[in-house]
Amino acid sequence: MPSASDLVYAELRRRLMSGAFLPGERLREEHIASELDVSRTPVRNAIERLVNDGLVTREERRGAVVLGWLDRDITEAFELRLLLEPYAARSAALRASAEQIDELTSINASMLHAVQSQDEDHVAQVQHYNNRFHHALLAAAQSARVRTLVESLLDMPIIIGSFYFYSRDDMLSSVEQHNQIIAAIRARDPDYAESAMRLHLAATHRLFRNQRKTAPKPG
Repeated sequence: MPSASDLVYAELRRRLMSGAFLPGERLREEHIASELDVSRTPVRNAIERLVNDGLVTREERRGAVVLGWLDRDITEAFELRLLLEPYAARSAALRASAEQIDELTSINASMLHAVQSQDEDHVAQVQHYNNRFHHALLAAAQSARVRTLVESLLDMPIIIGSFYFYSRDDMLSSVEQHNQIIAAIRARDPDYAESAMRLHLAATHRLFRNQRKTAPKPG
């Protein structure tokens, strides 16, 4: 059974990812503890994890403060990924070794297992394998320049945790989209690989955008 700290962390992270907290807003331990009906200790522990994630910072006089991830920052990151990652998938279809294709398949199988598991940290596992998949694809593209440009986008804190507001069906769809990308690369079909990656990222951005649009705003 998840600990109180794990539950608070998952809920706060979901709210942060969805834009329910404004940039620069203070996270008040007492208020959150009262709202979630827990003591302040699990709230404090959860906030420390969010600081480590790069979603929250601590200021000397204000305490825990939400970092300023604006919608335009997120849109720009996705637009850059939509320009660069389809090209990386195309390159992977032309250059990836058999071992690299097998690695993509293995990572995606682990992601599917995480989606289907009942583990307390299954969402964290899913996002871990998803991030590994995209990094492995960049390696398979065998372009140091593209890899350098894209890796910082993949590791943006606001992007890397998006699975905290995915439904199980959304996660399964992401796995299947990965399968389509792998199939295209294995078939050495660069046009298919490029299109499959573009559709995958467009679907991801749409989910992210819709979640932030519908999130309740404080005030």
